Amino acid sequence: MKSSVDAAPMTLAATHDGRRKKRLDYRRLLFQIVFLLPAVGFLVVFMFYPIEETFRTSMMQTSALSPPTFIGFENYQRLFASAEFRKGLANVLAWAFWSVVIQIPLAFFIAFSLVAYSNRLTSKLRVIYYMASIMPSAIVAMLGRFIFAPRFGVISTIAQRFGWAWLQNVDFLGDPNKVFWSLFAIATWAYIGFGIVYLMANIEQIPMEIREAAELDGANRLQYALYVVLPMVSYPIRILAIISTVGSLKLFDVPYLMTGGGPVYYSTTLAIILYKQGFVNWRYGRAAAVGVIIFLLSLAFSIAQFSMQRKGGELD
Repeated sequence: MKSSVDAAPMTLAATHDGRRKKRLDYRRLLFQIVFLLPAVGFLVVFMFYPIEETFRTSMMQTSALSPPTFIGFENYQRLFASAEFRKGLANVLAWAFWSVVIQIPLAFFIAFSLVAYSNRLTSKLRVIYYMASIMPSAIVAMLGRFIFAPRFGVISTIAQRFGWAWLQNVDFLGDPNKVFWSLFAIATWAYIGFGIVYLMANIEQIPMEIREAAELDGANRLQYALYVVLPMVSYPIRILAIISTVGSLKLFDVPYLMTGGGPVYYSTTLAIILYKQGFVNWRYGRAAAVGVIIFLLSLAFSIAQFSMQRKGGELD
């Protein structure tokens, strides 16, 4: 009888503690919800709702003078039937590919060289490389047009001074076979500074002991860069690849300001097509369809990159 009498208060105490713990859990949950509500509201208003509205608009036939009417996937069908859209899609995919293949390796080797051969000029060179990345796109485009002008541009003037007749009157921005690479060269100069500074910051974090161990094993600078530094900064390089790919898919400013998407469609991009459809032709539904395609491509490439990182164990 005594044991049962003693057990009763213990049971009541345990029940009381359990109710108190539940009240504390509810308060903690309420506290978290209150602090999360502003962030959730911001995402809903400025992210999820615009995405949903863009998807909805892409299913409509709209103009400035008539009410929208639902037409399903007809806007997408008309886009893929357009030679301009197919060329713009091919251009941005090629731009994304070459950005990863050319710009990122170039940024890595410049960053490694600045760190490996560090001296008093390193900090100044870091600033110089980064300056182009913070220039307004209009200035970058003006400099590009000045460099590639066929008669009085920088390249034409240098060719004339050295007697290179084959280079004097080349129309870099008007020749369909040269315009893509001319724009890509200007964009590389303008955007590579961010990658250089970003990779330098990561390379400088590698402990000095690792470099000394590599030197003791007989590794030269190139071997140290390829077999030690490159694997250790693979994650930042993947982040740069995502940024370059998504940025290429949304590319607008430099091609539009330098060539307007011409000649013909050889320098047009999806963002230029979106601008023309929405703000020149007033076809909001078709412009929204282009925006949806850009969003889906960016999402697909980002998911693919992060999936590769997860498989490699970098996100664990």
